[in-house]
Order: sequence, then C-alpha cells, then structure tokens
Amino acid sequence: MAITWSPQPGPQTALLTCPIEDILYGGARGGGKTDGFLGKWLMRSQVYGGKCKGLFVRRSMPELDEVIGRSQEIFTPLGTLWKAQKSTWVMPNGAILRLRSLERDADAGKYQGHSYTDVYIDEGGNFPNPDPIDKLNATLRNPHGIPSSFNVSANPGGPGHEWIKKRYIDPAPLGMKPVIDGSSNAKRIYIPSRLEDNRLLMDGDPGYIARLKKSGPPWLVQAWLMGDWNATPEGGLIKAQWFKRYNVLPSEFLRVIQSWDTAYKPEQVNDPSVCTTWGETRHGWYLLDVFRERMEYPALKRAAASLYEAWRPQGVLIEDKGSGQSLIQELRQGVGVGQTKVRIPVIPIDTKGINKVDRLIAVSSLFEAGMVYLPEVSPWSLDYEIEMTIFPLAPHDDQVDSTSQFLKWAHENSASFDHAASGRKRVGMAAMDDGQSIQSNKGYGSVRGSNDFRGY
Repeated sequence: MAITWSPQPGPQTALLTCPIEDILYGGARGGGKTDGFLGKWLMRSQVYGGKCKGLFVRRSMPELDEVIGRSQEIFTPLGTLWKAQKSTWVMPNGAILRLRSLERDADAGKYQGHSYTDVYIDEGGNFPNPDPIDKLNATLRNPHGIPSSFNVSANPGGPGHEWIKKRYIDPAPLGMKPVIDGSSNAKRIYIPSRLEDNRLLMDGDPGYIARLKKSGPPWLVQAWLMGDWNATPEGGLIKAQWFKRYNVLPSEFLRVIQSWDTAYKPEQVNDPSVCTTWGETRHGWYLLDVFRERMEYPALKRAAASLYEAWRPQGVLIEDKGSGQSLIQELRQGVGVGQTKVRIPVIPIDTKGINKVDRLIAVSSLFEAGMVYLPEVSPWSLDYEIEMTIFPLAPHDDQVDSTSQFLKWAHENSASFDHAASGRKRVGMAAMDDGQSIQSNKGYGSVRGSNDFRGY
C-alpha cells in the first residue's frame, strides 16, 4: 500500500501511539492537529480493519471544507471512496469515517443511537460548553473488542477555553501525564503540540509566524504561538480604555439599529437573550440601550415588539439560526405594537460559521479607533463592560455576540440618510407579559429626539 502520510516525530507520534482513550491534542495554532487526527484514523482503520467506524466533527461547514480537502490528499491515493452526498469516507477494507459539522449544540443528540470506535472533535475550543462533546463521547461503543478512541483538539483563547483548561490542562499543566476523572475513574491525557513541532509547516511557510502575530492581541498571539493556556487576557480582546463616553447624546442620528442575540431553546432557557440598541453618527456608534433577559419564546417575541415600539429602529438584526429563525418569520408577518399590528424591518444575519472570537476580533479595530460610545452612567453599563473586556473568558457572551453582529453589519452597510431631532424621550423596557406596561425602573437613560421619536 502506498504511504501518503506519516506522523512527524514528537506530539503526532505520541497521539498515534497513546493507549489512553480520552485525549486533548494541541495547544498552539499550526501544531498539526487536523493532520494528526486524519493520520490516526488511517492507522487505526488499517490496524483494526473494516469494523472501525469513525466520526470527525468540526463546529461549522466552512471549517469542515478544509478537512475534506486535506483528507482527499491523504486518502484518495489509497483507493478510498469519498461519498460526497453523505460526507463519508469508505476505506478499502470497509471501515468508514463520517465528517460532520455541529453548528447547534442540540444536534449532538441526533447521534445518541450511533456507535463508533473513533470520535475526533477538531477545534473543540469552538464549543462554548462541553455538553455536545460529552454526548458524542457517549457514542463510543462496539462489540468487536476494538479499543475506543476519543480525541479533542483545541487552541487557547476560544469560547471553550475555560472548560477545556479545567478538564484537561489544570490537572497536569505540562501534559503527557495521565490523570483520573474523579467522577468516572476514567483516564485522560493532554498531549501538547506547538508550532515548532510542525516542521513541515515551519519549513514550507516561513512567513506563517509573522502573519499570526498580526491576527490578534498580544496575549492571544502568545497563547496561539506557545500553546499557553495561562496567557493572561490583559482585560480580554477589548480594552476598557478604548471605549468613548458620553453624557449627552448627539442631536441627530443617521439611523437607529437594534441587534438581537436570542438564546431561547425549546426545552430549556439557557443564556439570556440580548438586544442592543445603537445610534449611528458620522463619527461612530452610540450604545443607547441594553436589554438582557432569560425568557421563553412568547416573552421573547413580546420583548422584541416592545423594544421596537420604544425605539422604532430602521433595522432589527437577528441571527438567522435557531430561535432567531422563528422570530424573524413572526416579526416579518407582523406583531402588535400599541394599538396596531406592524411588520418590523428585520434583517437576517448569517454568521457563515465564523466563531465568536474571530467575529469580535474582526471589529476590535473599531473599538480601538474610539468609534464606540458608552454612557457615563446607566444601570446596564457595568455588566456590559465586564463581559466585553474579559471575553473570551467571560461566563456569558450574549452581549458580545449582539455587539459584534451590529458593528460588522453597520461597518459594511453605511447609512446614507440623516435624522434631525430635538427634545427627549425615555427608553428601555423589561420583558413584558400581556397587559403589562414598560417598567419605569428598567429605563436605561434617555435619547434626544422629537416627542414622537422614530429614529429617522
């Protein structure tokens, strides 16, 4: 059989020969993680034969495209069959490897009836919590005596940094030492892989390190280059000193936009839903209001209608996935606002599978340039600033998502009209049940506008 891939000395060889079932592999960017996983599957399918059944997962389809391309380079010369419609490799001996994306955590439940000998979670740090990964771990079972293999790769600084560090790094920070899970008595191990271990990349692309140094703040670059899970965020991706402050709002806005991050789940209310309201001027964006509440879907819809009535924005941004899809459809059809039914100007947003950290990094220059304005005093500003300035290590990221969604859209879609206004109007609200009025103790500042403020 032709040799299309062989492990590099060091971490890749350790990955292939490690007898422990639960492995975290990686740490640094460019450490050869994807190649290591594909190579490990190839070796195990050859050793254990056609009874091997593997699952290779990344968070999104765009991420999976890269894996498919690399797997074709390794597997195709071996006579392996690629079934594109099923995104599945069939090895010459009958072993199969399924390549899947897992954009929604709930989708992991669909695999509960499956049985695998191998599971590979590539870029596991893109999962904010371990629940979907634990569900996939439960699919490891086979009646053929093949040792199970569960593999996770990750870089520091992703949405899953905290839980990965606690589970795999903290018990043995230097790695290469088996640790025991106190609740299950199962063994797990961390195999560090740094950029310097990937000599093929270092020799083939000598400019990679220089480009990496330009791709994020210093603490994150340190984490990526060295695989340093203890690199301090120095206040996170966004620095507090980058925010501009306002006591009095401008007398006119080009437009007012709302940005929703919805968190409703059919069986569970998890993270809060957030709506940030922004006023745009020719020199930056003013954060006017933050609504943040855990709620079920009916309350979410009422909150969206009430916030629209309070601000009458030109556009309402909602991510086009999960609970956001239902909200988009209903708001477009029309909801009761005051005594009338109106169709709210919804703008669906496709994140294209880009993870939360990269989305915020993409707009961080707008903060650094002093184009984002926060009120000097408001009931919500402290919580907002804390989440923004410690992300990605914050326990929640809903306000971050709402903000990065708005700034990316606003930066790419500049306003072309003015809003002349005078006077003042109180704004802000709480999630309202039917028949409730806006609670006065939830008012979040004020905005200059006409007595019948409409934001345009």
